[in-house]
This record gives sequence, structure tokens and C-alpha cells, in this order.
Amino acid sequence: MKRSRLRELVKPPSDDTEYIVVDAGGGPGVIALIVSNVLQESLDSLKIAEIYSPHFPQVTLINNDGVAMPPKIDIYVAKPRSGQNRALILITRNFIVDSVEVGEEISELVQEYLSSFKIKDSLFLSSGRINASGEVYASSTDIERVRKLVRLGAKSGTNIDTLPIDRLASSLMLRFHLHNIPMDLLISDTVGFAPDLTSARKVLSIMSGYLNIPIDTSKLDAEIQRQRQLIEEAGKFFETMEKGGGEGGYPSYIG
Repeated sequence: MKRSRLRELVKPPSDDTEYIVVDAGGGPGVIALIVSNVLQESLDSLKIAEIYSPHFPQVTLINNDGVAMPPKIDIYVAKPRSGQNRALILITRNFIVDSVEVGEEISELVQEYLSSFKIKDSLFLSSGRINASGEVYASSTDIERVRKLVRLGAKSGTNIDTLPIDRLASSLMLRFHLHNIPMDLLISDTVGFAPDLTSARKVLSIMSGYLNIPIDTSKLDAEIQRQRQLIEEAGKFFETMEKGGGEGGYPSYIG
């Protein structure tokens, strides 16, 4: 396989549904991937295509079922269960496309494939270290859209010098702009590479209000609470150790 290829799994629908493209790229905290997974579980989702390329990172990934597979980009359709005449097209990946040539090649495949859909809007999700505030920053091609995102809890992204997006996202942005498709960008400010569930929860809250789509975050909320409890228990344990491990002022151990 010398060139990237898109494998269509399901024929595109022929109805008049309007679609919002959501690009969930890789990045610190895997926030976009967490958001994509929650959307797939909360909405009626179906994988419709996948993209393979010899230019993707040469690693083998293992999924939750223990199945090994090469890195790929998955494309899903996710429809709200409320019967709205709108749906999301999720473009997901758990790696960063850092080559301009690869980004152009893949975005061309994506644009060609999406030409049969009625695309209304596009939303790009990313993450990076901005100022360690933990906020979600918003940008858009229209100031009124930025104001709406800010009212929903985002911060204006006007002070960000370099956008933390990969080459695929930047190429898709340009193609959507040339086709007069409105674009929005949500950037999660995160410092580490461990899964940042709290930031993902913030993004989902903003998206739910912005897109007027109900999103079930109960599983994510439960996992956030579980992690907080683990952190609190670990903190109490180390606090006890620092104080001397209990009675007598000395830690007790066997050995």
C-alpha cells in the first residue's frame, strides 16, 4: 500500500439530514478521544468508514478486546436519539499527523468522501498546554459563535499564539473554509499526558449546549468521582506516612 486509502463500510445515507463534522484529533490528555467515545455511547452511532496509511505511526495498537491492529482513522455517524434532523460525523484518531504532505493527502480523502453529505458546520477538538488554567478555549470563524461558546463556559482563545492542532486538522480547516463551511475550535488546556477526564467533561458540557444535543455523561461522571476518591485516599495515606505511620511515631512494616 503506497498511498493512503479510505475504506467505506456503510453507504452514505441519502436523506436530507444536516451534518456537523467533529474532528477529534490526538493530543495531551487524549481529551478529544474521550469526548468522541462518550458521544458514540450517548448517541446512535455507526462506523461508516476508516482510513489506513503507510504514513501513519508505525506501531501496533491493541483495543479493549485484545485485538491488535494498525493505526487508522475512524469515521462515525452519530445521531441524537431525540429524532432531530441533524447528526454528527465524528473523525477520530489517537495519534498526531505531523506531516504536511500526509495531512493534505488524508484531508483530500476525507473531503471527497464527505462530498455526498450535507455538511452544515464543523467543530475541531484539540488539547495542549496553554497556561495551566485547565480551561476550555474557543475560537471560530464568526464572533457571534465565539460569544455563544463563551456564554456556555468556554474562554476566548484570542491569547493563544500557536494552535495545538495537527496537520490533518489544519488542512481540513482550510478546505472547509474554502467551501464556506463555518468552523469552531475548542482547545482544552491540559498539562499531562494521562487521560484528563475533567477537561473532557467540560468540553462535553459546552458541546451539548452549543449543538443542542443531549449527551449522557453519567459513566464519565462516575469515573471522575472514582478517580477523585482514589486521589483523596492516596493523599491521606502519604499524610499518615509523613506523620510517622500511626502510634509511636514510627512507620510499621514487616521485613
